[in-house]
Amino acid sequence: MFKRLRVMLVAFMVLAALLAAAAPALAVHRPTKVMIVVMDQMQPGYAKQFNMTNVLKLQNMGVTFPNAFVGDLASETVVSHNVMVSGLFPKHMGWSDEAIRDVHNILGYGVDSIVTTGDLGYADYVKLIEEYDYPKLGDYLHEKFPGKIVANVGEKGYQVESMAASSSDFWVRMGSAKATTTLPDPSVVPWTGKYRGPAGQVPSYIASDDRFKISAGNPWDTYDTTSTAPAWVYPEDGRYAPGEQAGHVSGDAWVADAALKIIDNEDWSGLWVTFSAIDKIGHMWGGGAVDTLANYKWDPNTIFNQIHMPFTAKNADNQLGRLIDELKAKGQFNDTLIIVTADHGSTYGKDDGFHGVNAFDAGNLTNWYAGTWHAGASTESSSTGSPALKPLMDTGKVQFSYQSTAIETWLKGDPRGADEREVAAVMETLPGVIATYVKNGDRYKLYSSSSTMTADEKIWWSATGQQLVDSMCFSGSADVVGLLADKTSYGAFGDHGGAQMDVQRIPMAWYMPGIKHSVSNQPLRLVDIMPTILKSMGIAAKAADPMDGSAFALKLPK
Repeated sequence: MFKRLRVMLVAFMVLAALLAAAAPALAVHRPTKVMIVVMDQMQPGYAKQFNMTNVLKLQNMGVTFPNAFVGDLASETVVSHNVMVSGLFPKHMGWSDEAIRDVHNILGYGVDSIVTTGDLGYADYVKLIEEYDYPKLGDYLHEKFPGKIVANVGEKGYQVESMAASSSDFWVRMGSAKATTTLPDPSVVPWTGKYRGPAGQVPSYIASDDRFKISAGNPWDTYDTTSTAPAWVYPEDGRYAPGEQAGHVSGDAWVADAALKIIDNEDWSGLWVTFSAIDKIGHMWGGGAVDTLANYKWDPNTIFNQIHMPFTAKNADNQLGRLIDELKAKGQFNDTLIIVTADHGSTYGKDDGFHGVNAFDAGNLTNWYAGTWHAGASTESSSTGSPALKPLMDTGKVQFSYQSTAIETWLKGDPRGADEREVAAVMETLPGVIATYVKNGDRYKLYSSSSTMTADEKIWWSATGQQLVDSMCFSGSADVVGLLADKTSYGAFGDHGGAQMDVQRIPMAWYMPGIKHSVSNQPLRLVDIMPTILKSMGIAAKAADPMDGSAFALKLPK
């Protein structure tokens, strides 16, 4: 009897195996929409520190990467946004920093002109992308889902337009500041002062909506960051604090309102949304006691509180929640892959680590730029830079230098040979410099490293320094590069752009309903976002247009 039972059990198991093999595998439910939400300059710890419940929920239910980092240089907004949707290192995308040398006169300011990329517009970014001839995520989405639109929304021009360039149907950002006295009927607004309207390639249902025509964070009248150190180095300008004018608020709420309009009115496949207030607050204060909950009284009804991180981080999270709620209300949530990340982290000039001028708007006027350059105009601009740069500029060999949490310097004439080494020798003596590199073809060669590095700095630099500087190296990049110590900045008090771990570390969460939750130790980078999206959506990458990033396999619902 037992023998018969064993035979029957074996037969049953064999039959079950055969049936399982014959049965079709359950199809993966692939997303047909993707929404990238960029929390500009968000540090990974902010989600818990400031109780960002929507970010935490996506992390706890989706796939999160606690070791995610930018993975390239320069770690700047105008660079990182295009990296996300091109899958390319900056050296392959046409611009790799806040400035480039236009070796081939693509932008029309003259051969070898230095051009500050943050001052460019949509058409300029298109010229660079077409010269380097690569597709972006929007191109793939248009091909996969013909007739569906791709759109970008954010506060800042270079942030939105660099990301949108060549592949988005709509891009919506805030325009230049205007005075309410210039309105045809100034009585239509309940305040006097400055306001901003929409700009970019704006759909009519936003351009004609009074909510977007006039918006005001109104910091000029209620809390003046133009006279308060260290915020005054890069003060609020009406785009980032929501303000007190009901129905006309600025900042991340303005961005969310525009994104909601697009969700409601369009058949879309891609939506890139950037919330920028965290970036502005981080630049102004760089963290510190006033931005910690232990020393902060929660009161979102004042501009003072609106321009500090506890309110700002929570407000950005609230706007994310509004987007999620709208996707649910429109029946789109189950088909949308949501990525929440940042374009870079941040650090600040702790103790004696700030080497810029501490004065009103010094970030723009003296700290970031030194030498001569084209700011998207036919005439050149010039600055002597921060006094801390004087030894560098006194060499007489510098055409232009940009410094944030790294120093990138372009030399006059032919930069090869003795000039590079001479400038690198001076650069290594500047405050906070821990390593210098000189350009050597399509990569950088280490010139010097400092014995003053802390143990943690050395571990991080040894693991990442060379690959990070090489990721930006192309014909238009800096000739000499200096990496800076932790808690060191030359531009604004709180800043980014360099290779420090605090600047490179970013949050990274992926979610769609039913996805298998996991916490991956893989150090996912910004350059990996596009190939991972394509893989998740079942879109084959073009062999003729290889990407630098790698695709991560998400366990999608079935």
